[in-house]
Amino acid sequence: MRNLIEDILEAARKAGVQFADLRIAEGSSLSISVQDGLTERVSTGSGRSAGLRVLVDGAWGFAPTSDVSKAELLRCVEEAVAMARLAAPSVSDPGRVAEVPAVVDSVAAEFRIDPRGVALKERVQAVYAMEQRARAEDKTRIVNTVARYGDGRGKLYLGSTNGTYLEQESVRCLAALSVVAQEGNVRQWASESRANGRGYEVFAELDPEAFAGQTARRALDLLQAAPPPAGKLEAVVDPKITGLLVHEAFGHNCEADLVWAGESIVSDKLGQPVASPLITIMDDPTLEGRNGSYRYDSEGTPAQAHPLVVDGILQGFMHSLETAARLEATPNGAARAGGAMDPPQVRMSNTFIAPGTTSLAEMIADIEHGIYLTGGKWGYVATERGQFTCNAEQGFEICQGKIGRRYRNVSFSGLTLETLRQVTAVGADLEFEMGGMCGKGGQGVPVDTGGPHMRIAELVIGGQEEPAP
Repeated sequence: MRNLIEDILEAARKAGVQFADLRIAEGSSLSISVQDGLTERVSTGSGRSAGLRVLVDGAWGFAPTSDVSKAELLRCVEEAVAMARLAAPSVSDPGRVAEVPAVVDSVAAEFRIDPRGVALKERVQAVYAMEQRARAEDKTRIVNTVARYGDGRGKLYLGSTNGTYLEQESVRCLAALSVVAQEGNVRQWASESRANGRGYEVFAELDPEAFAGQTARRALDLLQAAPPPAGKLEAVVDPKITGLLVHEAFGHNCEADLVWAGESIVSDKLGQPVASPLITIMDDPTLEGRNGSYRYDSEGTPAQAHPLVVDGILQGFMHSLETAARLEATPNGAARAGGAMDPPQVRMSNTFIAPGTTSLAEMIADIEHGIYLTGGKWGYVATERGQFTCNAEQGFEICQGKIGRRYRNVSFSGLTLETLRQVTAVGADLEFEMGGMCGKGGQGVPVDTGGPHMRIAELVIGGQEEPAP
């Protein structure tokens, strides 16, 4: 494969490119879905693909293909170069790439149980048993259960005209469960998932009681929950909500392509306070065994930790080779592509708020009237406006320092920097339970996010009742 990639890159050099890189991927995957006691889908896939990117006269060209023959890749050189030359006259701000040392390396996948070594029948039965455990919690009020499993194994070959050549193997595994409960006209939903860049052990090590039984009980408990209050409340959020906030509301603002495009609220705030002094935010692809971890990014730059905020002060951004050149920064290995047929973009990896020193009990004890939010479900952020809206799986009343009644259908919103500045306590715990896929520009990449419990002086809660005075 190396000889093929070097031949294609040499053809690109002869065509007059300033820079070129070629990624070739091959892999296989399995997906299992069990719904309401029936094995709904078992599907497998495999294939090879490639993507050639060139920079010519300050303009980018990109040619993807599912045919990795030499003849087809040479055609991709012609197509990508022609595309770039066609665009060059209308490019007002020419593209560029930072110079980085060439890297030659081979990275093996890290796992304990190879999914391919587990019989398909065994994997299907395990997913079915997980779905059965959820339904067994209440066969009358639980009206829908979906258990999903997925695994994949692949190899990526990457070469560039700066002399980099990499071979990277990967193994991934996913387990997910959703439960819908209904009583009368009330329907409630709870979910749980685990995703990681490891092998079948991700699924095999799950405790059915904790994963399926507790998820089903949360859905059932929400049937009796009260509507949440509406208004501004002091809030405590769990690690899932912390992760949702740090990824959706803040992390995207530190992706340097959005900074360069003027779509980030922190583009002009390097070295300035953007959060409470209690807040340190990291994005770290070097963490062992996390869903967003990798050794090299999709441009061949070695992965490294990205300290985004330290003690409330904005320290830096995540960069690709191009954004580093444009913003006069050092490339830090944050360019990622959804697949070989996608061009790299600046992306997060494992994004989290570092733990502090306060216990959950201490946070709650100081609150007279407030809310405790748990279970991050979804979030939306307008990076250029600094606004976010998120939904929690459930909430709990806090009254005179004690946990009270349960709330359902809780949403919360606010201004990103204002919310981070109002953090008054950061927990000593640190959890990653939000492994999944992050979408941007039509591409999805594996990420993880988390953090500790946090207390926020004021959070806007969307509900149906007035908060207690």
